[in-house]
Amino acid sequence: MTRIATLLLGALLFTGVTPSLARACTPELGHPPLARKGWLLAVINPTVPPIQYIDDNGNIVGLDVDLGNAIARRLCLNMQFQSTMFATMIPLLKEGRIDMIDSFMFYTPERAAQVLMIPYGASTLAIVVQKDNEDKIEGLDYFSGKRFGVELGTVDSEDAQKASAALQKAGKRPIDVHTFSTYADVLQALSAGQLDGAFIGTEQAYWYQKKRRNLFRIALTGYDPHAEALAFKEPGVADAVAKVLNEMHADGSLQKIFTPYGHCLLPAPYKVTTGAIPVPNCRRTLP
Repeated sequence: MTRIATLLLGALLFTGVTPSLARACTPELGHPPLARKGWLLAVINPTVPPIQYIDDNGNIVGLDVDLGNAIARRLCLNMQFQSTMFATMIPLLKEGRIDMIDSFMFYTPERAAQVLMIPYGASTLAIVVQKDNEDKIEGLDYFSGKRFGVELGTVDSEDAQKASAALQKAGKRPIDVHTFSTYADVLQALSAGQLDGAFIGTEQAYWYQKKRRNLFRIALTGYDPHAEALAFKEPGVADAVAKVLNEMHADGSLQKIFTPYGHCLLPAPYKVTTGAIPVPNCRRTLP
């Protein structure tokens, strides 16, 4: 991604798009618990194609957008997405300025202790390197003493920091971990030769490959499977969305959203969850 494109993305922070309007029915949720009457307000970080990204027409699109729009229609609410950096999402939710985080957020017990989380899908990380690097890479140990990029506030960042600390404890050089505001910034730095490797989502890595964007080489996929979750502050909103997700799973509409993306859908029932959960069995990578 060029610097101009990155600046354009930055200009979109906190702007809303309303791709989905309520169907002709009466909403059961009002204000409160909603932040705004008649609307479901969600934050998203549209830098992870095909899950969430900005298309050539400037629209926020992808799996998370399709999911959010479908939930809002079932609740008879208008849908509005607000684009923001990942690290700001939980604070915005806890302040009550939005209703939902719908942004490829990995479930962790620590996050579930702060906000209400409903796991629904799962994905893995990919390690990508500069396109002329043909080394066999089996994990993060390869990056001892090397520059490695991650997005700020993510599980990938935690993974890299833990691996770096383990290397240092073993008497080896730590990983030179660089944090960025978005995955787009990570990939820009990698393609500019400022990094030796980086974490991005497995689906994102293959999306770029299918688009024939020769920005990097995919060195490893299927790293650290994690459940993804929607996040909420208000129990009333969380319970209403959980009910909708279970209804959508029962009638097959949830599967229809996920299948075109080749994305893992966790089995029902969907509910607010706390504490540790099993590692999701979603290690399949895209062809």
